[in-house]
Amino acid sequence: MSQPNRFNPIILLFLTFLLVVAGCREEIDSDHDGSIKESSPELRVLLFEGEGPLVVSVPDGAVIRNDDGEAIYTVPPRYDLVFRQGESGGLLVNGEWLSKRRVTIIPKDGGDEPPRLLVAGSPYRGSLLVRSTEAGSLQFINRIATEDYLRGVLPRETFASWPADALRAQAVVSRSYALARYAEEPKAIYHLHADISSQVYGGYFSEDPRTDAAIKETGGEVLAADGRIITTFFHSTCGGHTAAIDDVWLDAERRPFFSGVECPWCVDSTNHDWTLTVGYDDVYRALATGGYLTAPFIGLQPKTNSRTGRVRSVVFITEGGGSVEVSGNELRRLLGYSELKSTRFSFTASGDNLIFTGEGYGHGVGLCQWGSRGMAAADYGYKEILNYYYPGAGIAQWSAIAPVSLGE
Repeated sequence: MSQPNRFNPIILLFLTFLLVVAGCREEIDSDHDGSIKESSPELRVLLFEGEGPLVVSVPDGAVIRNDDGEAIYTVPPRYDLVFRQGESGGLLVNGEWLSKRRVTIIPKDGGDEPPRLLVAGSPYRGSLLVRSTEAGSLQFINRIATEDYLRGVLPRETFASWPADALRAQAVVSRSYALARYAEEPKAIYHLHADISSQVYGGYFSEDPRTDAAIKETGGEVLAADGRIITTFFHSTCGGHTAAIDDVWLDAERRPFFSGVECPWCVDSTNHDWTLTVGYDDVYRALATGGYLTAPFIGLQPKTNSRTGRVRSVVFITEGGGSVEVSGNELRRLLGYSELKSTRFSFTASGDNLIFTGEGYGHGVGLCQWGSRGMAAADYGYKEILNYYYPGAGIAQWSAIAPVSLGE
C-alpha cells in the first residue's frame, strides 16, 4: 500500500473532467472475474464504525459520488484515501473538506482482477459508503450484491473442507438470514454487521472455490414459511437437541421450524460435551456487574425445558427470601459465551465453586452446523438437512417471495 497522499486542488479540478458515467447500481449482474451472475438485492454491511482515521485504498482507481449519484472526483490507481470527520461533521479526505456527510466510492474495473477496494488493508467487492454520523463517528459500509456477500460469509461461518451438502445447506441458511434482515428495512443505512452479531463477513480474501460452488449450486434459494423468508438462526453445535426459540429469547413466538429437534449428528464436535468450573464470587460479580444482584446469593434453581434440555432461566435466591431470575442466555452473556458454551447444562455445587456440565456451543436455535456436517457425511442431501432442522419451512427462490422477516 502506498503512503497516504493529500488531494491537490489543481489535480482535483482536472480529475472532475475525467468522471466515469457508470453510477452505483441496485443490482450487480456479473463480473468477468467470476462473480455470481444472478441478480440479487444490494446489501449494505457495516464494516467499521469509530472515530477514525481510516485508510481506503483503490488499486485500480475509483469514482467518488454523492447521494444524488453525481460524480465528485475520480481517484487515480494506487491511491490512498484517509478519512476523518471534520469539526463541522462533514467528511475530511486526505485533509481536504468534502462538505458532504456521506459519499460512495465505486472502484474501477481492474481487468483480470475483480473490481475492489481495500478498507484498512482488506479487499472487498462492491462499493463503499462512507458516512459521518451525528454522534461523531465514521461508518464504512460495503454495498454488495447478496450472492457476492455470501462468498465472504460462508468460509467464515463454516469450514470449506466440509461435505458439499453441508456447504449448500449453509448457503441457503446464510442467504435467508441476510435477505430477512434486508427485508426488515430495505432502505436502512445498513442491514447487517460484519461480525457475529449478524454473520461473520470477511470480504474478498475469505472466498473459497468450494463455498463459491455451494452458493452457485443453490443460487437464489431461501427458506420460507407462509410466503415469507424466515430469519434462519444457526449455531455451531447443539449437543443432542436444538433449542426452541423461546428457550433462548423468552418472548419470541415459537413456530414449527423453531421448536427444536433431536440431533444425533453432531457427536464429532469438540464442543459436544464440556465442563466449566466457576467460583461463587465470580458468578456474583458477573451478576452484580450486570445489575441483577446487590448482595451475594445463597442458592439457585434452574428452570429447564425438559424436552430440549435447555435452561430457560436460573432463579438466584437472595438473603431474606428474595429472588432474581436471569434467563439462561443472559447468564451465558454475563459469564462469557465462550465459557458457558450453551444453555443445555446442569450444575452442582462443590466447595466454593459451581460446576457446570453441558453439551453444545451456541444459542442452539435452527441449524446445528456440526449436525449438518454429520448428516452430509451420511449422504443426506442439503434439502433433507434443511427440512430436518427447520421442519415446516420450505425452499423457494427469493425472487418469488415477498422478502419479509419472521417478526413482521
